[in-house]
Amino acid sequence: MISFGNQRKNESHEYPGAYHPPSYNWTKVMQQLRETAAEGFKPAVNISENPGYYCIEVKAPGYNKEDFIVTIEGGKLNIYGISPACDAGERSGYPLHGQGYDCFEHAIDLPKYIDTDFVRAEYKAGVLRFDFPKADYEDACTVERIIVY
Repeated sequence: MISFGNQRKNESHEYPGAYHPPSYNWTKVMQQLRETAAEGFKPAVNISENPGYYCIEVKAPGYNKEDFIVTIEGGKLNIYGISPACDAGERSGYPLHGQGYDCFEHAIDLPKYIDTDFVRAEYKAGVLRFDFPKADYEDACTVERIIVY
């Protein structure tokens, strides 16, 4: 006979796939972002239009998918890349992997006729890619944060 009485119960009552963003030292991160912006660094961006969607690709080598904070505000896609070195307040003094910095921010104007509720975001092989489906109406944009997979 199988007994199920000794199993531990999940006390947190949390969705098993819940997203937990990393914690940052925001004072150091904001300082690094200001310095990077003052230097004029922005990662290379490629925007293309396909039959059913718009594709935005951002070249950001050397990061993990958890290192990106992506928001949509006022018709703009805001991308923040925060590496562990940026969070620690360390500055390597040279571009990360020859193409970027420890920390960056970039804002991209979005087309009006897209559906932000069904955006697909993934980071793979040093490229952060967003696919925004086209829509026949102007988007009301109920999305505030985009999770990168």
